Amino acid sequence: MASDFSAAYWEQNPDALLVLSPQGIVLEWNPAAERIFGYVQAEAEGRSILDLIVPTDRAHEEEAIRAEALRLGTAVHETVRRRKDGSLVHVNISTKAVLDAGGQVLYFLSSKKDVTQLKVQRDAKLLEARFRDLLESTPDAIVMVNVTGRIVLVNSQAERVFGYQRADLLGLPVEVLLPQRYRGTHLGRRSGFFAQPRTRTMGAGLELYGLRQDGSEFPVEISLSPIDTEEGAMVMSAIRDITDRKKADQKFKDLLEAAPDAMVIVNRDGRIVLVNSQAVRLFGWSRDELLGQQIELLVPARFSGSHPAHRRGFFAEPRSRSMGAGLELHGLRKDGSEFPVEISLSPLETEEGLFVSSAIRDVTERKRIEQALREKNLELENAALVKDRFLASMSHELRTPLNAIIGFTGTLLMKLPGPLNTEQEKQLRIVQTGARHLLSLINDLLDVAKLGANKATLNLELVDCRAVVEEVVATLSPEAARKTLVFTSDLPSTPVVLRSDRRAMSQILINLVGNAIKFTQQGSVHLTLKDDVLRAGGRMVVVCVQDTGPGIPADDQTRLFEAFSRVESADRRHQEGTGLGLHLSRKLADALGGRIHFESTEEQGSTFILELPEPRE
Repeated sequence: MASDFSAAYWEQNPDALLVLSPQGIVLEWNPAAERIFGYVQAEAEGRSILDLIVPTDRAHEEEAIRAEALRLGTAVHETVRRRKDGSLVHVNISTKAVLDAGGQVLYFLSSKKDVTQLKVQRDAKLLEARFRDLLESTPDAIVMVNVTGRIVLVNSQAERVFGYQRADLLGLPVEVLLPQRYRGTHLGRRSGFFAQPRTRTMGAGLELYGLRQDGSEFPVEISLSPIDTEEGAMVMSAIRDITDRKKADQKFKDLLEAAPDAMVIVNRDGRIVLVNSQAVRLFGWSRDELLGQQIELLVPARFSGSHPAHRRGFFAEPRSRSMGAGLELHGLRKDGSEFPVEISLSPLETEEGLFVSSAIRDVTERKRIEQALREKNLELENAALVKDRFLASMSHELRTPLNAIIGFTGTLLMKLPGPLNTEQEKQLRIVQTGARHLLSLINDLLDVAKLGANKATLNLELVDCRAVVEEVVATLSPEAARKTLVFTSDLPSTPVVLRSDRRAMSQILINLVGNAIKFTQQGSVHLTLKDDVLRAGGRMVVVCVQDTGPGIPADDQTRLFEAFSRVESADRRHQEGTGLGLHLSRKLADALGGRIHFESTEEQGSTFILELPEPRE
C-alpha cells in the first residue's frame, strides 16, 4: 500500500520532483517536471541540473541551495528556471538532503512548484498600484513584462490598440501580441534584452507588426526600457500604432513615383534614404544599391570633393533652391557615363529630423536642342552675311559687264559705214565676254540657291569615273593648250564604277580643273584618279587636281570655299570669276556624301582633292 502511494505521489504530483546526485546530476525526473520544463525523462536523466534548467547567471544560486539543504536539512527559495524552449518560469524550490547512517549525502530530493501565474498576479497588483496613474497618462500602449516574458501590467491604450481586456492579457506570454512569424526569434531577443538591459528602440529599421485579438495585424514602433522593482527586473514596452503614418508614407512614396523627375532624398549625413523608380532608371543602380550610400555616388569625381561642403551649407540654411544655377551640372551613372542635369533642392522636415529632397532632371535632349538652335542661329547669321556680301558683290559683278554691253552696243548701233575696224572688233569681244560672265554668274547662283534650299535632285546611277575624268580633260585641253600649259592625267587602266550623279561630279571637276588652268600662267596641271583608297570613313574614289600656279596665301585659305570669296593676289586680280565655283563644288561634294579639301603653298602651287565614297555596284 505504501509503495502504491509513493508511486502515485511521484507520478501524479503537480510539482516537478527531481532526485539529484550530490554533484547535481539528475537521477529521477517525474511527469510534472516534463510538463513544466519541457524535457522528457530520457532527456533529463544523467544531465547536470545546471546545464538543464538553470539560467547561466544563476548557476551559483543552485549550488547555494544544495549547500543550504546540506547544512539545514531543507532549503526553500523562489526564483526562475529555464525551460527547454529557452523561456523562463517562476518556481518555488524546496530541496532536502537525504543522508545515510554515517551522515554522508545519498542524494537531494528537490520539488519545484510553477508559481509563474501567482507571481504575475502578485506583481500586477503591486505594480498597478505604483505605476497605473503614470502609465495611463502616456499616449502609447504600455505593456510591462517580467523576466519570464509574462505580461504583468498594461494600460488602457494597450487594451484599445490590441483589442484585449486587461484581465485577459495578464499572465500571458508577451509573444501573444506578435504575429506568428516573429515569435520564434522574439524569445531570443527578449532573453538578450534581460541579459543586457538598456533603453532602446526595438527593430530599428525593420518592419514590425503587432497582432490584435481578432487576428488582424498593424505596423508598430516599439521602445524598450528596463525597470528594477522590488519584485525583480521588468521591461516596459511603449508600443505605437503607426498605421496612419504608414499610410502617409505610402502616399508620399506614391507622390514620389508620380513625379516626372528622378527624386533622391538624403539625410543630414549625406546618405540616401529614399529614391523613386525614375532615379533608378536614370542612374542605372538598383534601389537596394542606392539606399544607404553617400549621395556623392551620383556625382562625377571632379565635383565630389567639393560636394559635401555644399551639402552641409544647405542643411545649415535649408530653403528651396535650384542647385548650381548658371553652372553646368552633371550626374554620374553606374556605368561611369555622365549626363547634364538640373537639380532642385527642398528641405523636408520629418519626425526623424531634417532631410533634403533632390529633384534631378536629365537635360541631355534640351542641351541637344539648344546646341542645334545655336548652330541654326549661326547658320542664319552666316546666311545674312552671305546675303550682304552677295548684294555688295552683285552691285559690282552685274553693273560692270552690263555697262560695257550697253556702252559698246550703243557704239555699234551708230551704224558706222564700212567693215568693223579693230576697235569695234575689240568692243564686240568685250560685249561677248561680259555676256558670258553674266550667264555663268546666273547659272552658279541658281545652283547655289537649289542646294541651299535642298531642292537639288541628284540622279544617282552607276557612273564610270574614269570616263567622266576623260571628258573633263578633253573639254579643257584646248584652254590649257592656248596658255601653253602642260596638261597631263594619270588614270587607271580599267573603269572605276561608282554610284553617283554624273552631272554633279562633272561640274565639280570642271570647276577644279578650270580654276587650275585659269590661275596657272606657266608650268603644268596634272589630273590623277585613284580607286579603292582607304580612309577613316571607308574606301574612297579620289581625284587630285595639281597645278604649279601661284598658290593660295595662308590668310585666304580659311575662306576659300565661302560664297563670293575671291583671292585678290596680283596673279588672280584680273581673272574672271563669280566667287561661287568652289563654294558650289563643296556643296555638291557634300550632297554626294564626299568632301573636297586642298593643300597649297604660296608661289609653289596647289592640289585640290575630291573624295567620293564607295561601295561600288
